[in-house]
Amino acid sequence: MNATALQLDADLAITGAAATRTRLLAWLQSLSADGPTPVLDLSAVEVFDSAGVQLLLATRHSLAARGLGLQLTGLPGHVRGSLQTLGLAPLLVGEVEATAS
Repeated sequence: MNATALQLDADLAITGAAATRTRLLAWLQSLSADGPTPVLDLSAVEVFDSAGVQLLLATRHSLAARGLGLQLTGLPGHVRGSLQTLGLAPLLVGEVEATAS
């Protein structure tokens, strides 16, 4: 995985939020404003709750403030389903992926 990509751990919930936040902050600081679109790989995520949603939204907000986008890859079904239920799939995943089965 290149420097603009980060694979998140299995716990994207309140129990792992502090550690994930630390990793995300370090990753955000390492990104270049003129680099490619940053990618978060969620393929390893097994536990996901509202703390995970908050971390994804905060990451997207931080990147947008710097003029960068965010691409999420490897979304497990339970993560995608949660984002769709909350109406956040178009915002975080994109219109095309949000409607894909």
